[in-house]
Amino acid sequence: MIAKAIAEMSNEQKAQIFPPITRKNFVVRANWLGRNQIITFTNNKGQVVTYNHDEALKIMSPKLSIMPCWIKRGYWSQSTNYPSILRGTSAITAVDLYTAEEIAAETALVESLGAYCTDDSPV
Repeated sequence: MIAKAIAEMSNEQKAQIFPPITRKNFVVRANWLGRNQIITFTNNKGQVVTYNHDEALKIMSPKLSIMPCWIKRGYWSQSTNYPSILRGTSAITAVDLYTAEEIAAETALVESLGAYCTDDSPV
């Protein structure tokens, strides 16, 4: 009954009930299908990756359907990065190529260089 109610909702209604979540790993779950869940995680390189769970699961389904962990638990995760099969697909909505540490270092460098500028020219 719950699955039927979720299936009849618009994506806007689903977004209100299932807001975007942040995790420490890439994950797909059979029981999350249909939620249109947006998930963000940080890979082992420190890059922030955002993906649409339903799109990722649809693309990965052929491979997942034969994996023992999927058959047994209906769950698959990976902590190092997102699956290569999803690269360049609509499932991955954003990949921030710079880590938070890299952005902070670049900002500090620009600010330190600003001390050496004496005119109004752009740095």
